[in-house]
Amino acid sequence: MTLEQVREKPQEWVGYFGYGSLVNDDTRNAESFGFAGRLKGYRRRWSIWSASAERRAFGFGGVAALSVTANAQSLCDGLLIFDRKDHLPKVDEREAMYDRVKLDLCNFSSKENLPAGIDCYIYVGHTPHTEVADPDYPILQSYVDAVMQGFLHKFGEEGVARFVAETDGWQTPIVQDRDRPFYPRSVTLSLEEEELIDHYVKLSGAPLVSLP
Repeated sequence: MTLEQVREKPQEWVGYFGYGSLVNDDTRNAESFGFAGRLKGYRRRWSIWSASAERRAFGFGGVAALSVTANAQSLCDGLLIFDRKDHLPKVDEREAMYDRVKLDLCNFSSKENLPAGIDCYIYVGHTPHTEVADPDYPILQSYVDAVMQGFLHKFGEEGVARFVAETDGWQTPIVQDRDRPFYPRSVTLSLEEEELIDHYVKLSGAPLVSLP
């Protein structure tokens, strides 16, 4: 898929800004494609989600996942993803814990000459979040791996460092499930990627916990 195809039939396409696992090409619809850039007006953070039967299955009350909060002065690295409009319901289903909010592309900076006339969105978590870390709602290492690998591929190591620096909530524990991943879109890492991700997780200060 190319931008020319989007420009030819803009009515068939939609855009959404990925700032977490959506940055990783291996976790999305194969027909989608995106462009790296920085979005002004949002700050990324780890949020605690409500429990569900699926998320309790691995022995905790739930999980923490990435969300954003509005902040006029903040900048957030991510991917502006173009996808076929008829695939949007599947993305909404994937992002069931989020509200899809209209996005003004004047706040998105990229090296690409992006097409006009495409409806674009950002997914904002609608579950109330808290500043207090809860060990019963940890971050999955397999989720961190997918996110950081995506940032490494799109932004390089500097982008991984910015991801850590520009994300709040690293006091939340990370459960080490890499060898037995619970994240449904887990990825395969090279040894070099494992070492780099582990280095930046250590720099984040997040406590590590073992699977129960």
